[in-house]
Amino acid sequence: MLFSIAVTLLFLSFFASVALTGFFRNFAKQKNLLIDIPNKSRKFHFRPTPLIGGLSIHLAMLLSSLFMFVLIDYKYDIKFSKFSETDFMQDLEISSPKYTQQLKIIDEGGEKVENIRVHVTPQNNSGLKSPLYDVQIGTSETNSLKILQLDDDKFMVFLPNGQSSTFQATPSGIIELDPLGEALRKPINIKTGSKNFFSFSTFTFAFIVIALALQIFTLIDDAYGINAWKRLLAQSAATLILIILGDVWITSLKLSIFNINLELGYLAIPFTVIAVTGVVNAFNMIDGINGLCAGLALVALGALQIASGFDVANYTLMIAMGSIIGFLFYNLGFLGNKRRVFLGDNGSTFLGFLVAWTCVNYSQPEVELINPVTCLWIIAVPLWDCLGVMIGRIINGVLPFSPGRDHIHHKLQEYTNSSNKTLFILISSGLLLAATGILIEQSSATSEVSFLIFIAVSIAYYILSFILSNINRALPKNV
Repeated sequence: MLFSIAVTLLFLSFFASVALTGFFRNFAKQKNLLIDIPNKSRKFHFRPTPLIGGLSIHLAMLLSSLFMFVLIDYKYDIKFSKFSETDFMQDLEISSPKYTQQLKIIDEGGEKVENIRVHVTPQNNSGLKSPLYDVQIGTSETNSLKILQLDDDKFMVFLPNGQSSTFQATPSGIIELDPLGEALRKPINIKTGSKNFFSFSTFTFAFIVIALALQIFTLIDDAYGINAWKRLLAQSAATLILIILGDVWITSLKLSIFNINLELGYLAIPFTVIAVTGVVNAFNMIDGINGLCAGLALVALGALQIASGFDVANYTLMIAMGSIIGFLFYNLGFLGNKRRVFLGDNGSTFLGFLVAWTCVNYSQPEVELINPVTCLWIIAVPLWDCLGVMIGRIINGVLPFSPGRDHIHHKLQEYTNSSNKTLFILISSGLLLAATGILIEQSSATSEVSFLIFIAVSIAYYILSFILSNINRALPKNV
C-alpha cells in the first residue's frame, strides 16, 4: 500500500466523520429527531442522546471515497461486469485513462521471483491500426516502454533505448520470438497479483446502494420502532439482492472434515444469507455500552487489513477505520460528555453489514485474500455473544430477539462495576483473538487446525461466561 495515500485517507475520513457527527448531532437536537431517551430499566445514560453515529460514519465514508478517486489519480479501475443470466445490464467496462496492475513473475519451479507494478496508458491517437500502449514499470519515469499489439497473442515491445523485441503469449507463458517467429528463450510465467489497485466493480456499486437503503430502513426503526422479525427480513432481503447484483457469495469454506470437502453447492446462497444476517445481528446485539460495537468493528476491519497483506485495494478499509475513529471521539466522550452520540440500530447494522461483506468478499476465490476460518477469529467476540444469548433465551423460553441484560458486556459490567473496564477487556479480547487467527493462517497450520482451535477456544469462552454468571448471582445486590 502506498503509505502516504493510506494515511491521508485515514485522516481525511476521520475529520469528515468528526465534522458530520457534530453537524447531525446538532440537527437532531434542534429537530428532536433520533434522540434516545434514558430510562431506569435498560438505558443508563443520563441525558437524551442522538442516534446519528451510524449515519455520520456512512456519509463520511462516502464523502472520503469521492476524494479517494481524486487522490489516487490513475491507480484505480472501474469495471462493471455483465449479468450472465439476465438483460438487466448490458456489457459495460469503463477503465480509467491509466490502468495499474501488480504482476508476479514465476520461475520454472513455480516459485515467485519478483513482484512488479506496471502502469499502462492506451495511446488512442497513434494513427496505427493496432493498439499502442505506453507502459511504466514501478514509479520511475525512466523505466518506461511502448507495447504495440500485433495480434491477439503477439505484441512488440519498444525499449527506451530504441531496441525492440517481439513476444507471444502461450498457455505455458510469455515467449520471446526471433524475426522468423521461433522461440528464443524459455517461457516467462507472469500472473496477475492479488494486490490490485482499488477496483470499483459491480459489487462495490451494489453494496453502496443497498447499504444506503438498509440504513434508511434502520433509521426509520430508530425513529419509530420496527418489529425485530421485520428487521431480520429486511436484512435478509438486502443480502440476497446484493448476492444477485454483486455476484458474490460464499462458495467454499476451504475446510475438509473427515476427508469431506465442505463445498456448499446449492446451499451456498442460503448459507451466505444466514451468515451475513447473523453477523449483522451479532454487531447489533453487542452494541450495549459506549465504544463496544464500533470498537469491535474497528478491530475487525484493522485485522482484515493486516490479514489481507495491506492490499492496495483496501483503501476503503482505511476510510472506514478513520470514520469509525471520528465517531468514537464523540461516543467515548473525548470531545466532552455533553457531546456524546450513539450508533443507533442504523449504525450497528451498517457496521455489521460492512464487516460481514468484507469477510465474504475477501475470503472467496475471486479475491481470496484471507481464509474463511480466519474471519471467525476476527469477529469472535460479537459472534460468541450473539450465539450464546440467543441459545440461552430459547432454552429459557424467551424470544431470541427480546431485550435483556444477558450479554457478555452486561455480565462483565456487573462483575467489574465499570463500563470502561468492560470495554477494555472485550476490545483487548477481540484484538487477541484476531491476532491469533491471523498468526495461525500465516503459519504452516491448515484451515482445519485453525477451525479446531477456534472450537476449543469457543468452548472455553462459554465455560467462562457460565462461571461469570454464577459469580454475579452470588454477588450482593445493591438495593
